[in-house]
Amino acid sequence: MACCITELEAGGAERMFVELVCRLDRNQWQPTVISLGAESEAFANRLRRADIEVRCLGVTRRWDVSAVGRLAGELKHLAPDVLQTWLFHANVAGCLAARRAGIEPVVTGIRVAEQRGRWRRWVERFCTSRARRHVCVSRDVAEFSRIQGGLDSGKLVVIPNGVDLDRFAGVEPMDLGGWGIAPGVPVVAWVGRFDPQKDPLAAVEAFDTIANSDPDCRLVMAGDGPLRGQVESRIEGLGLGERVVVLGRISEVPSLMARSVALLLTSRWEGMPNVVLEAMAAARPVVTRAVHGIGDLVEDGQTGFVVPNDQTALLGEALLALLAKRDVAEAMGQRGRKVVAEQFSLETMVSRYEAVWQQEIAVAGRTW
Repeated sequence: MACCITELEAGGAERMFVELVCRLDRNQWQPTVISLGAESEAFANRLRRADIEVRCLGVTRRWDVSAVGRLAGELKHLAPDVLQTWLFHANVAGCLAARRAGIEPVVTGIRVAEQRGRWRRWVERFCTSRARRHVCVSRDVAEFSRIQGGLDSGKLVVIPNGVDLDRFAGVEPMDLGGWGIAPGVPVVAWVGRFDPQKDPLAAVEAFDTIANSDPDCRLVMAGDGPLRGQVESRIEGLGLGERVVVLGRISEVPSLMARSVALLLTSRWEGMPNVVLEAMAAARPVVTRAVHGIGDLVEDGQTGFVVPNDQTALLGEALLALLAKRDVAEAMGQRGRKVVAEQFSLETMVSRYEAVWQQEIAVAGRTW
């Protein structure tokens, strides 16, 4: 089989793609990964260590039409039994290239409910019309794809992300002494890209609303991106330089979760945020905006707090409630871990994808 993704850069959707491919039953599947973009060392190396071939086309412009012809050439050479695409540009290019190469079936992967322009919605609907299935990461994304994207509801299937529970078991809390945070000082974690989608400035604003009410707590932000400079300037402008720490991009997310009281999510749009699954796996409650995919994960008042998208002050109030009542926060976290253990394992995610592929291969009339 072939698995095509827009790029293998560090990100939640890309990481879930790698988890899926690396965990396939190799007695049934021999995957080859094709990235439209340049090679990312971390993810590509992990795939190769799992004895998975990685081919990177090196496309640098998102709308480079030559990518379709180059991808079609790769698919003709590979002649896969099924093509799984992942993310918008790979979905579009993959479906067009598969048609040119005579490859079927094609299954697309829709990862986010992003408000796109009418032209982009038309491109996606037209170019992916021959796909046999559109795998959506949450019920919200499926509904968005049906109503806003105009995709055939009969082709939509929901397969949620999974999380590796073992990765979060028995983890030592991160030592934040180097950033002036002593053991026992309460910490709120924020993890994500510093970009408009994740809206890190809202995290700073929300924390500012409670900084005086709880003078001991700290906000620790992990990530990087184009808005980092603005975020750091805003932190200084609000006089929060000793209260908010920006770690940059880290790999020790389980350790940070173990050190935190709660996770704060300020995204403007999502599909199913992996960081929320990770917080729940670490038995930490989540304070979040009511973005797409959250309804499948966080039960308001039970495993965290969900607030309207435009109510930044309410994010702060929810954090303050958890900081004030640690027993409540701990109980919410334990309920969250139970939810992900029962419903969101990586093994379940992988088996659902494999079942979709097997079904579509059979429909295409190939021997399974």
